[in-house]
Amino acid sequence: MAALDKRALDPAPGKAHVAEGPWPVRLTVAFTLLYMSIHVYWAVGGTWGVPLAAQQNADAVRNANWVVSVIMLIGAAWVLALHHRFARRVSAWVVLTPLWGGAVICVSHAVFGFVTKSLYLAGVHDAVDFPKAAGVDATTLAHDHHVSAVRDLWLFEPSFLIQGLLLALVGWQFIRTAAARRTWSLSLLLGIAAVDVFGLLLSLGNMHVALG
Repeated sequence: MAALDKRALDPAPGKAHVAEGPWPVRLTVAFTLLYMSIHVYWAVGGTWGVPLAAQQNADAVRNANWVVSVIMLIGAAWVLALHHRFARRVSAWVVLTPLWGGAVICVSHAVFGFVTKSLYLAGVHDAVDFPKAAGVDATTLAHDHHVSAVRDLWLFEPSFLIQGLLLALVGWQFIRTAAARRTWSLSLLLGIAAVDVFGLLLSLGNMHVALG
């Protein structure tokens, strides 16, 4: 991403610009806040969408979702700031690195989740290492895992994908030159591939990660 320097971001040095068109920024902020609402719901004790095993550790679930909610709120504010002139008066790395990280994490999570949850529903149950719930019979637990996998495929993984693509879009829009935009897109693809390959290697080594 070395090409993403200050000159690459602004083809007319010395002139301050706002982002070209506010709708991607506003859409990303709106979606982030909407997606954050489910984490706030879990943080205040909601149980819909929470697997049985996680419900047995309610305090940890609430605390984790408060942290995620705060991170998403900060992220929404960060994206909103892209529409202001001062965003172009600081280092490009400062502005773009959080967007890059968020886009890579969200999209790679979605890709890996789509693959592993689809495999699970196809009968390859080792594809996902769902946590065990104490005191729950095998039939009930198997049903809960099935429901979780289906719910992830139609709701949560698509949400991760949309969030990641929106972050990638606002970062791409913030950049002004074609060469720097190509560098941005390529770096995202490489980052996503690296994360998913790492996840695959963990799975092959029987070190599964529960997604969802």
